[in-house]
Amino acid sequence: MGWIFNELLYRPLFNSMVFFYNTVPVANIGLAVILTTLVVRILMIPLYRASIKSQREMTIIQPIVKELQTKYKDDRQKLSEEMLKAYKEHNVNPFAGILLLIVQIPVLIAIYQVSLNIFKPETYPELYSFITLPESFDPNFFGLLNVSDSRNIILAILVGASQYYQIKLIMKRTQPAKSKETKKSKKKENSKPEVPDFATTLNKQMLFLMPILVTGFAYSLPASMSLYWITTTVFTIGQEFFLIKQVDKAEGIK
Repeated sequence: MGWIFNELLYRPLFNSMVFFYNTVPVANIGLAVILTTLVVRILMIPLYRASIKSQREMTIIQPIVKELQTKYKDDRQKLSEEMLKAYKEHNVNPFAGILLLIVQIPVLIAIYQVSLNIFKPETYPELYSFITLPESFDPNFFGLLNVSDSRNIILAILVGASQYYQIKLIMKRTQPAKSKETKKSKKKENSKPEVPDFATTLNKQMLFLMPILVTGFAYSLPASMSLYWITTTVFTIGQEFFLIKQVDKAEGIK
């Protein structure tokens, strides 16, 4: 397992950073981290597109899911059977989005290890034949910060802010659309305000809690990891606008 991780992730990412450090006119390890991150995110576009498609499909059949949950609330086995039937009938794979998360975790670990070891010559893996190892790596990022250091509060705050915006976009994307009939019926109701369900409440809490946790976590890591995180999030936000339109067009959603 260690050999697979090293050959498929750690070594390619390390060589990628060295390649960009050597290739970019201004030798800059921070810029090498950003460019390597962009390459990784581009390679993961198919997985991200599948994740968006799965989430959109889950959103569309959400009314059916809620109806089944109400109908079979006292029979969990029957509920599971009917849910699987609904997923199969509408060609929905509820686990499609999990693959993206599974892939991202080892990539994050590999990037973290490369960020720590890039300034430790004794830890360097074997370079590819077309990659030349520089005499040393300059840790300064355009004179603004040292990417080998941790506890950079500005980058940590930027990480948290970008995460907040990304989560907000995802929440908006996965929120079921309300029909005109539903809106009209709600206006006519004089009953007590509707109590939000557990998922809605949890999502609202995560909108604020997750960025705070991420900010604290990023503050404890080397600045290079914050650069990776910010680049990943900004790139993902861009994908949100581009890929959602593609998925909606393919699915016939306006």
